[in-house]
Amino acid sequence: LGVPTQSTARAVAIMKASATAHIGETNTPALGGSKFRKMGTAQGDCSALVAEAASYFDRVISAIA
Repeated sequence: LGVPTQSTARAVAIMKASATAHIGETNTPALGGSKFRKMGTAQGDCSALVAEAASYFDRVISAIA
């Protein structure tokens, strides 16, 4: 569709960072600034879920490149 693959891969990498921060509860007001949004999630260790979600984003990036 005319979108450079580097730009698309960068956009997916940004989505990966945002999604894993929300899943892993590592997002903070200091990092988010005016766009910080706290989302309710279950308490506990979500490292396996973060890793799984990150791997899906990595697959998309590798498929684009």
